[in-house]
Formats: sequence, structure tokens, C-alpha cells
Amino acid sequence: MKNLRKKNIIFSKLEKSIETFELNNNNLDSYLDDLKISKSDFYDLFPQKITSLGFFYYDQVYLISKNKVKIKILKEKSVSKKTTILLLEFMRSFDKKSRLSVFFLNYSLLKPFFLSKIVYKISSNIWYDIGDESTDFNYYSKRLILYNIIKNSLFYWRKSQNLEQTLSFTERQIYFFGKIGKLKFNTKKFFKENFGIPSS
Repeated sequence: MKNLRKKNIIFSKLEKSIETFELNNNNLDSYLDDLKISKSDFYDLFPQKITSLGFFYYDQVYLISKNKVKIKILKEKSVSKKTTILLLEFMRSFDKKSRLSVFFLNYSLLKPFFLSKIVYKISSNIWYDIGDESTDFNYYSKRLILYNIIKNSLFYWRKSQNLEQTLSFTERQIYFFGKIGKLKFNTKKFFKENFGIPSS
């Protein structure tokens, strides 16, 4: 808890500098000096520099989103609707501080592995927070499907810079990938009932 508080303080001090799009790993130390941020504290909490700041930012956006819709998700029974509620709220929260979001999204595009880790973590968190308890192959397939929806939505938002259009796009993606998931389920069911074997 203490570390989270310190992270929030440091991030808040850096926020305006990040929004200028001039901050990078090479000049970070000079910004820390100018803003009187302890380098020792910063590197203890953010050892990978911009990458660590990025992980923290995405985590905070997700946490804010989850807390806003927690009650609504508990009341909803449909898994699809729960997923939609949480993901759309994440996109709304991501849009709120658009310059910060653009900065970290641009940075992640230059670091494909970082982007993949961020998006997969959000996908996994969403499934966990809506109460998914699958442990078989579906555990990974569900997360991979949602991973693609999140990634596509982030790219769409970056290109359009229009929240309402992005939310509509995200809902269409959920519907489209949901149809694929249902088709796969029905195919497996058909093979099992008619041939006694699961489909691959």
C-alpha cells in the first residue's frame, strides 16, 4: 500500500511531462532532477523506466474501470454482458486522459512484447473479475479472443480519437468474436455427440 502511494505521487509529478510527448528513457533522469523526484525511489518503484510507468498506468486505468462497474457486474448474469460492461468502461477510462493514453499506446507500439503483456494482462483480469473459473483449454482460448478484441479496440481508438465510435467498434468486435466462439462450441458438441470424439 505504501509503495502504491509512492508510485501515485511520482506518477502525478511526471504526468504533465509525459503529456508533452517529450519524455523518453534517455532524458528521464533530467526530468527527475527538474521535478525533484528521488532517483533512488523512482528506480526502486519503476526499474524499467517508461515500461514500468506504462504497466502502472494501464493497471490504474483498469482498476478505476473495475471499481466503477463492480456493482453492475455483480447484478448481471450474462457472461457476455459482464465482459462488455467492463471492457467498455475500460475504454472510457482510457479516453479520459487521452494524452497520457496516446503516449503509452505509442510507446507500446514500439515494444510489441510489452504491448502483448499489457493486453493479455487486461484480458486475463477481465475474465477473472467477471468470475470465470475455467481451467481447460477454454481458459486460454477465451483470453486470446478477448486479447484480440482489446488490441483491436485500442488501435481503433488511437486512429479515430473518437470514444463513441470506439465503443461501437468494441461492441461489434465482442459480437463478432462471440459468434466465432459459439460456432466452435457447437462444432465440438457436434463431433462429441455424433462421433464420440472432441474436435481440435
